Amino acid sequence: MTTVSIVTCVIGQPLALTTTANSIKPYLSDRINWLIKFSDKTDKEFVESFAGEHINIYQKKDSSLYDALNQSLESCDSDYYIVLGAGDTVLPDGMRVLLEMLQAGSMTGVSYHAPILFNSTGAISNPNPAALKHYMSCPHPSSLYMVKNSLAINGFDSSYRIAADYDHMSRYALTFGEGLLINSPPLVSFMGGGISDIRALESHLEATLVRMRVWKTPDIRIYGDLLHETANTIANNIRHNFNG
Repeated sequence: MTTVSIVTCVIGQPLALTTTANSIKPYLSDRINWLIKFSDKTDKEFVESFAGEHINIYQKKDSSLYDALNQSLESCDSDYYIVLGAGDTVLPDGMRVLLEMLQAGSMTGVSYHAPILFNSTGAISNPNPAALKHYMSCPHPSSLYMVKNSLAINGFDSSYRIAADYDHMSRYALTFGEGLLINSPPLVSFMGGGISDIRALESHLEATLVRMRVWKTPDIRIYGDLLHETANTIANNIRHNFNG
């Protein structure tokens, strides 16, 4: 029987975690469990309020989100995992397709990538694994990876503050293959507003490092992409702030 863990790493007591819990609970079973990794600073009463059947709660000190994810992988006994943040939700139509795949016993791919819905705008992003060398073309929250394979490549590189997910997905694709698309409606609604949005420039620079280090993108291509990115940003800033 193929199993999936939905992994959520939590710091503090985010009220949005209740929204995530309400979306996940209808689908919990022997096939799907929810692994919640809390930081050691999270209030015990808050932690215990999420206890339930097919919910695995894990609390330990960590140094970052990606350290917490690595701890979660080490304690995860499922075949596949998917990472949701507090406030992200799974969507019924996408989950219906995933459940059909699980019940059919047809999940044998190294990874799977589904569309994602951006909660703030209503936009849908469709994954494109073949383009990972150029940008994070597969939304991390709607991608399923094999636990054993992620552990085999040493999980997430916590030297990155923002782009460790892109680094991991890139190393995973180079090692095991780019994976398969799930032909379904969006699987996840992504809340957004996290560090990659707040510190967009730093996120872009870290992603550029991933392209250089993992994908061996030539310097001239990097220079060209940086020029394109900065020129557009400066041009848009001038257009919006100077009317004369």
